[in-house]
Amino acid sequence: MKTLKINTNKININEFAEQVSSHFRGKYAVTDNNKNEITIAKSTTIGCRIILTKKKLMVNGTFPTAGAQIVAVTIFLLGGIIIPMTIYMVAYKKKFVAIENEVSQYLKAGFSFDKI
Repeated sequence: MKTLKINTNKININEFAEQVSSHFRGKYAVTDNNKNEITIAKSTTIGCRIILTKKKLMVNGTFPTAGAQIVAVTIFLLGGIIIPMTIYMVAYKKKFVAIENEVSQYLKAGFSFDKI
């Protein structure tokens, strides 16, 4: 998870969501879930969420849909911990980090943030 400290006076939430959406729309599926969360999905199982709070912005690589999250949790519950965690680390972790880094690099370049 990448965290960026923001100044709420400098960033308009609606304008921010529109700029992020327009930048990633051609390459990824972008969904504005609610006022404070934007989901960027590379596929049905690979994506990241941008979560806005009052003082920080978090970019978290995760499963982009609720269905994919339910399937992942069910596999963890039924399969135990070791085997599903190994599959997650081998198959998904690198992809989550890659899209997380791409989105955070765009945000750092396109917007002004305070250092944490």
